Amino acid sequence: KNNALELAEIFCDRGISGTKIDRAGLTDLLSAMNGIRKIIVLNTSRLWRDDISKVFIRRAFIQAKADIVSIEQPNYSLYKNDPSEIFFNGVLELLDQYERLNINLKLAKGRKTKARTGNKACGVAPLGYRWTHDAKIEIDPDGADLVKLIYDQYLNLGSLSKVKDDLDDSGYLTQRGNSFSKQALSDILSNEFYRGIVTHGTVKEKGQHPPIISAILFNRVQSKLTGNNKKNYY
Repeated sequence: KNNALELAEIFCDRGISGTKIDRAGLTDLLSAMNGIRKIIVLNTSRLWRDDISKVFIRRAFIQAKADIVSIEQPNYSLYKNDPSEIFFNGVLELLDQYERLNINLKLAKGRKTKARTGNKACGVAPLGYRWTHDAKIEIDPDGADLVKLIYDQYLNLGSLSKVKDDLDDSGYLTQRGNSFSKQALSDILSNEFYRGIVTHGTVKEKGQHPPIISAILFNRVQSKLTGNNKKNYY
């Protein structure tokens, strides 16, 4: 109403970082800008949060002859060359980037602190485990059986290639529904989380989660992995 504009459509990027260019909401917005000349945002930080995405998005808007209406930056324009306005908006964008970096540092510190207590900090649960509703790790029985099979088969067959072929023949898939790659198998076989150890950066602690693989079996697998790597026998 303040700008005498008709709202044509709303695009959302819920929970998606403004540092990413490949965002569904942004992609939909850019593809829908056929004749649209104004994009309304709360703040330009809702469109970009680093210099790379900023350059890409600004160029796309200018090519479409569109401009930005920012609620919190009422004088903002992609085409304005007023030095004070450029300085003011630049400061706002730098402050927003500082805030994002500061939040990331706090989150990283929190994850490290959690790891020191023997708890997995965050992220996708490894194959064989799952997150509970109260954000704790528990064993996923089916996945745990597959992890044990992978460890046993590696010792029996002697190479990642043979384990991969065996899993493919049996129809086993990753958590994302893909065939296991040799790198994925190597990651599973060398992941200390399975023997009850939590690692995060330089932090390594005895985990609060139940191990799937015994320390003896894990160490035997590491010895074979080391030997095979020396022979380049994958």
